[in-house]
Amino acid sequence: MDKVKLYDTTLRDGMQGHGMSLSAAEKVRVVHALDRLGVQFIEAGFPSSNPKEAELFELLAEEKLGQALICGFGMTRRRGIEAAEDEGLRTLAETFAPVITLVGKTWSLHLEKVTKVSPEENLAMITESIEFLVAAGKRVIYDAEHFFDAWREDAGYSLECLKAAAAAGAENLSLCDTNGSSLPDQVASATREVKAAFGDSIELGCHVHNDAECGVANSLAAVNEGVRLVQGTMNGYGERCGNANLVSILPALQLKKGYDVVTEDQLAQLSTTSHFLAELLNVPLNPDQAYVGRNAFAHKGGMHVAGIAADSRTFEHLEPALVGNTTSVLPSELSGKATILQRAESIDLEMDDKTAREAIEVLKEREHDGYHYEAAEASFDLLLRS
Repeated sequence: MDKVKLYDTTLRDGMQGHGMSLSAAEKVRVVHALDRLGVQFIEAGFPSSNPKEAELFELLAEEKLGQALICGFGMTRRRGIEAAEDEGLRTLAETFAPVITLVGKTWSLHLEKVTKVSPEENLAMITESIEFLVAAGKRVIYDAEHFFDAWREDAGYSLECLKAAAAAGAENLSLCDTNGSSLPDQVASATREVKAAFGDSIELGCHVHNDAECGVANSLAAVNEGVRLVQGTMNGYGERCGNANLVSILPALQLKKGYDVVTEDQLAQLSTTSHFLAELLNVPLNPDQAYVGRNAFAHKGGMHVAGIAADSRTFEHLEPALVGNTTSVLPSELSGKATILQRAESIDLEMDDKTAREAIEVLKEREHDGYHYEAAEASFDLLLRS
C-alpha cells in the first residue's frame, strides 16, 4: 500500500483567514491534536515574523510529540545579499525545527512585479538559500509558489526552478496553486509532466488553494499523478476562499483510494479534531461539511431513512464511525414509518406498525400547523410517547 503524508499548515496559512486568531498556547494545543490525528508534518510558521510565532517556537521546542515533525517556514534570500547574511534564513537555520519549508518564486509575473529580479538571480536565490539550510542540518521542502500559473505560461522556466531546488538539496518539491486558479485536469497534466521529468529521484508534494472550489479535487488529482505529500489546513481554513481541506482529503485518500495515511484509530478521531479546531477558533463548523459535519450523515426523507434501516450503504457513502461521526435521522413532514420506528427503538419505546403509522400522521399535521421537530428531539420523543 502506497504511503501518502499529510502536511498541515493551519497554524500559518489557516491563520490568514478572516477572523482567525490563536494564542501561542492555543497553537500548542492544536499541534498536539494534529499529532494525535497522525499528521506527519505540522508547519508552525515563520519564527521571526512576529512575537507570537517566536513564542510558539520557544514553547514547541520543549514539547514531546508522538510522531509529527515541526516545520519552520520562510522565503528564499533577499536579492542582492548572501544567504548567510539574510536574517530570516539565519533564524530558520537556528530554530529547533528539523524541517524548513522554503517558498520561492516560479512565475515570471512575480519576478517582474514583486521581487524585481532576473530569472537568473531568482535561480541563484533558490539554490543558495536551500544550500545554506541544508548545510545547517535542515531537511528542506521547496514550495514552488504559483507553480501551476507559471507552468501554463512558461513550463521550461518553472522546471528550471524545480531542478535548481532539487540540485541544492531539497527533499521534496511541492507544486503550489497559490491563486487557487487551476482545475483538476490542469493540475493532473502539469504534475504528470513534472513526475516524468524527475522520475523517482525526488518526492513531489502539492499545496493548493480553494478559490475555484477545487482544492480537494486538485489535491487528489495531484496524488493520482505521483504526489506523495499533501499540504492543506484543517476544515479548509485560509486566506480568501481557504486552502485544500485536509479533513476531506484524509478520508478520501485512505478510505476511497486505499493509500496508507494514518492508522484506523487515528482516522476515527477526525470528527473530534475538526470540531475541536472550530471551537478553539470560535468559528462555527459548517454543519454540511463532508465527513465530519453534523449533517454529513443526517437523513430526513422517509425513503432514505427506510434505505439506511435496511442497509446503510444505500444512502451513506461510508460508515460514519470510520471518521468518528454518527448517523442521525431528522423527523419532519417528509418522514416515513422507518423514522418513527428507529427513534422509538432508540428511546426503548415499543411500537407496532399501526401505531407508527398513526404517529406519522400526527407528526405531519403538527408540522403543517407550524411545529418543527427536526431540532427538538425531546419534543419529538414526547409526541411518540403520547
